Amino acid sequence: MSSNRPRIFIFYSNSMLHRAWHALPPLTNPTGPVANAVYGVTRYALTLLRVYHPDACVACWDTKAPTFRHEAYKEYKAQREKQPDELYAQIPLLHDGLAALGIPSVSLDGYEADDLIGTIAMRAVSEGWDVTVVTGDRDALQLLGPHVCVLTFVKGVSETFTYTLDTLKETFGLTPEQFIEYKAMRGDPSDNIPGIKGIGEKGATELLQTYGSLEGIYKAAHDETSKLTPSVRAKLLAGEPGIDGLLDLVRIRLDAPIDWAIEKQVFTPNGEEAHTFFTRMGF
Repeated sequence: MSSNRPRIFIFYSNSMLHRAWHALPPLTNPTGPVANAVYGVTRYALTLLRVYHPDACVACWDTKAPTFRHEAYKEYKAQREKQPDELYAQIPLLHDGLAALGIPSVSLDGYEADDLIGTIAMRAVSEGWDVTVVTGDRDALQLLGPHVCVLTFVKGVSETFTYTLDTLKETFGLTPEQFIEYKAMRGDPSDNIPGIKGIGEKGATELLQTYGSLEGIYKAAHDETSKLTPSVRAKLLAGEPGIDGLLDLVRIRLDAPIDWAIEKQVFTPNGEEAHTFFTRMGF
């Protein structure tokens, strides 16, 4: 990351909303509705703006519409429990709150927020910006690069950790591309992605560290003279027919068809609008 390049912060807003919802008590605004998540996210956004002084910000959102991942795998996220209506009712309010801080919201049916984040991040980097992705999920770690870092939540929305290429290597022993293959192999219970049966976190990591990539792993799996145990070889070969589909599920798209240009997003906070919103919410 270079101090000579402008910086954009990209928020995974749904993740931040859920984190704040679970971290804070059910605070209500003066008119009665619960507003704890709005309070938590806007307060944290203010902290980021004050500490890092980004040149631009954007908030990316999931929508209710099925995505290409749901079409490819009908069980995708099928286990997710519906949250109370009091949480979803806060989404329009949070849109308003972020807008009052000068942070526009972006969403697109058929794509997840991660795909919008990836697309915007790559456009920004190509135009000379540094990128910080703010998220509660680790999916975005595959986007890490010389000009992209990922700020993740460790506890609620108050304790965070920033991943870079170096800290990803230190923490997981993997590169961003290997992290995609790692997720495909081990699966992702939070998204109901099965992975390769019998290959867990440790196994997936060790295989990638030993053979470098899925291509190298499967080259070894088809070589009976390789050092793979018969058990691991059998698990890999059993999972081979579905591995391309798993990779497609976990890989963030970098080409979502969104009408968004970074030069139009230079950060211009409006203190009066923010004060009006916070007063209306009773913050």
